[in-house]
Amino acid sequence: MPAPPRRAVLLLLVALSCRADDPQPRCPAPFAADPARASALVARLRSHPEGAQVLASVPSSQAPLICFGPAAPSSITTEGVILLDRELDEPEAAARVGHLLEHAAKEMPTTGDCDAQVSAMLGREARALALELRLRRELGVRAPRIPYAFEDAFWAAPPQQREGLLLEYLRAHPDGAPGLDALASSYARRCRETKER
Repeated sequence: MPAPPRRAVLLLLVALSCRADDPQPRCPAPFAADPARASALVARLRSHPEGAQVLASVPSSQAPLICFGPAAPSSITTEGVILLDRELDEPEAAARVGHLLEHAAKEMPTTGDCDAQVSAMLGREARALALELRLRRELGVRAPRIPYAFEDAFWAAPPQQREGLLLEYLRAHPDGAPGLDALASSYARRCRETKER
């Protein structure tokens, strides 16, 4: 896919780096905005075709604010704020931002029973993790601060089987694993709480 128009990228940079001045959202303590660093990460992400594609998929009006702090692992809130581990170097951080923007670009599944919603969310997570791993390789991440136990198996598998391998791993670790939150169990809990309201 061709790189997004320069104007669209500039609008996204403005949204990512300047929203700290907006009334909402704001970085939660102890996180802080760093517009220069956020802009550098976006520029690094844009240097790779898949990174440019995910940047183009997020409307500038919905671009998340990037906040730096003690995140382990880095994540995106339901309000659309990226909580990024400040200790990540630029290539690894850019790859993680690509993963999190992949989530920001897609609507959350809200139909069906909780099992169906959790299955859909894990499928999205597998796609986002696959994107992050491809970006890590393309952006030159050699010794990641956050290693994934499945990374070697991902690259050893045939390309068409890689996302399925990640999905199996996520299903086998509902309460988390090194570098991963308790995704399946937290999605299930969130769904149950929503339906009980």
